[in-house]
Amino acid sequence: MEFSLILANKIAMMLLWMVVGYIVVKAGVMRSSENKTLSSLLVYIIIPCTILHSFQIDLTEERMQGFIGAVIFSVVVQAAYIVITKLLTKPFRLTKIDRGTLIFSNCGNLIIPLTEMVLGEEYVFYVAAYVAVFNILFWTYGQVLFYGKGNISVRKMLTNPNVIAVCFGVIMMLTGFRFPAIIDGAMDGLGDMVGPTSMLVIGMVIAEKDILGAFRNLRAYPIVFIRLIVYPMISILLLYVSGAMKHWPFMIPVLQVSMLSAAAPPATLVSQMAVVLDEEPFNASSYNIVGTILCVLTIPFIIFIYQLMF
Repeated sequence: MEFSLILANKIAMMLLWMVVGYIVVKAGVMRSSENKTLSSLLVYIIIPCTILHSFQIDLTEERMQGFIGAVIFSVVVQAAYIVITKLLTKPFRLTKIDRGTLIFSNCGNLIIPLTEMVLGEEYVFYVAAYVAVFNILFWTYGQVLFYGKGNISVRKMLTNPNVIAVCFGVIMMLTGFRFPAIIDGAMDGLGDMVGPTSMLVIGMVIAEKDILGAFRNLRAYPIVFIRLIVYPMISILLLYVSGAMKHWPFMIPVLQVSMLSAAAPPATLVSQMAVVLDEEPFNASSYNIVGTILCVLTIPFIIFIYQLMF
């Protein structure tokens, strides 16, 4: 329970950073379009530096097993989300934006800084596993979902900065290569910016949206409820039924980090895709806004259930 309260406190603090981003745009200090510069800085420099720095650790058998376990968990969970979403499509008349919202979570911009603040840099190493699987899935299955068959973007998958950072991080960890202290220190310093920058960007994006309209959008509530509560609970149930935690108890704190990613609000990439395709941009932004704000309550709840179960 104590850890859940700490999580709630940290998420609330991050939401305040988001409010600052919202205010600077509404006050005319910055334009919402300027979030693209911060977004580029975040995607191409800050988050990759955070990931690379997290891999600057000694490789132990337990860490290697933990990372592999986190990858397996990520693949199984996201595959389960795809299957379940497909089953729900006809009964709930889910559109491609609805489906993308249910499957893809904001595991990078939100969970990386949250993990760093709550659990420390070492655990970002395990978040990187979920982020890598997410990016590979988004630029393959996600492209088919949004554009149709034959639109897998292998190039975007292979050139994604987060995927590249994870691959380099794994190579460095396996070979024992370490950045010189001055470079690693510089990456660590840039990594400290990930939380505020991520939330400022989200706040600036939300500033150009209709927040009240988002909360008046009744369609948002069932979609967000499934994304924030139902799917994470299914993830916990899958873990419990598998009995994995009884055989490998050292995985409990590792997969707790992965559960943060599984319980994250809808991915901002889905909102961006909706704008690009001009398909339900209002619904997509509504899901993102409502989910991001409500996750201050739902993520601590999911982690509390996880701790009760394991």
